[in-house]
Amino acid sequence: MMLVRDVAEALSARLVGDGSLEIERIVHPADADRPSDLAIAMSPESFAALSTSQAVAAVVSPKLAEVPSRVKSVIIPEHERAALARLTALFDGGPAYVPGIDKTAVVAPDAQIDPSVSVGPYVAIGPRSRIGAGTVILPHATVGADVSIGEQSLIYSGVRIGDRVAIGARAIIHYNAVIGSDGFSFLPIPSAPVPARVHSLGRVVIGNDVEIGAGTTIARATLEATQIGDGTKIDNLVQIGHNVKIGKGCLICGLAGISGSVTIEDGVVIGGGVGIADHLKIGARAQVAGGSGVGTDVQPGTVVSGYPATLHEKTFEIILYSRRQRALHDRVEKLQTKVEALERSQRDEKGSR
Repeated sequence: MMLVRDVAEALSARLVGDGSLEIERIVHPADADRPSDLAIAMSPESFAALSTSQAVAAVVSPKLAEVPSRVKSVIIPEHERAALARLTALFDGGPAYVPGIDKTAVVAPDAQIDPSVSVGPYVAIGPRSRIGAGTVILPHATVGADVSIGEQSLIYSGVRIGDRVAIGARAIIHYNAVIGSDGFSFLPIPSAPVPARVHSLGRVVIGNDVEIGAGTTIARATLEATQIGDGTKIDNLVQIGHNVKIGKGCLICGLAGISGSVTIEDGVVIGGGVGIADHLKIGARAQVAGGSGVGTDVQPGTVVSGYPATLHEKTFEIILYSRRQRALHDRVEKLQTKVEALERSQRDEKGSR
């Protein structure tokens, strides 16, 4: 429970009305059915729902009209999106877990587990691995040998962490992600019936405050380390190949595929469904639009799109031109018809002389 005044203070927001109301959860106005609900009505659509809502406390945008009279407490943040991020953090209790190490967990004798760590049922933790204070590992996750996981991290069920993986503090790794699998590295040999396998002897090194989505896979490097920088957020079902180096504060959306030995610098945004060819470099603060196929280096600070990806302005120009092609073809056909008619007329005149 929190008081309305405490919520407003946490948001650095203006409070109008009764600050003593107790808040248990945040909801859409249409779902408010108890006095302890705080209705989030910062968009025009959700604000309109306040008129029929049972909410008596609400968070609203300063751009919107006066709230219904039944609302006794109104919180008005200056920045709506920042307020939503803070609100969801305040009221997210996280997944349920039981403190301590479950009796069904299999933990190597030489693993170092901080006493404050929670290890759920049927978790396996390999030799010489180290788990930092306050970390939670939910049921059916596996942690290989020589793994380090920093403090206050959250490892969801079904996560597979391979050998020699280093994960920083406050990591969140969602269901069924795989970190530290072998890289897809094969050499075609004309004299051999099958390609030769290049083994992955390296590591995966993940910084602090990194979030990795469900079903995402990150391959181990061949000799050195596949790297993910501090604060980078990776969506569901992303493929990150061996030897990839991703900088700090990047956003990588779902279904992106990053081939081996790609370098992605700080602050890059990769849209959903993007494919990036191997050994390329994406410069700092660049943006790659969803569905693009990147086959060349991307310069820092630029926005690229399309297949193959090029500067967004150029892609837009190509799209506009393609939409005019039908009209251009029609004009050419008309001109061709006129020219053919003129040529026939000239032949007829010569034949009549």
